[in-house]
Amino acid sequence: MAVLSYFPISLPPEARAGFEQSWKTRVGAVDTFPGFIRTELLALPDRDQYVVLNRFEEEKSFEAWITSDNFTRGHRGEKFENYKDNPAMKDHKLFEVLG
Repeated sequence: MAVLSYFPISLPPEARAGFEQSWKTRVGAVDTFPGFIRTELLALPDRDQYVVLNRFEEEKSFEAWITSDNFTRGHRGEKFENYKDNPAMKDHKLFEVLG
């Protein structure tokens, strides 16, 4: 069963243009990761919040991605054994896709 990763991001006004530009020119390491289906960036019209949606074939594929070295390098982050331990992921939600 597919899963959808929902990750909201709030940014100050001065960071929004840079964030959008970096998204447009991202390397896309996730694009070839096993089990990956697609990713989307949503923005509210006033750009005060973004949502990153990633779809994977199953939760196991998502967890492999989010704990991978590619993810850590691409997000300039610290490596966590379990992504749920990462304080930056506190607002993250994982949904099962039913249809």
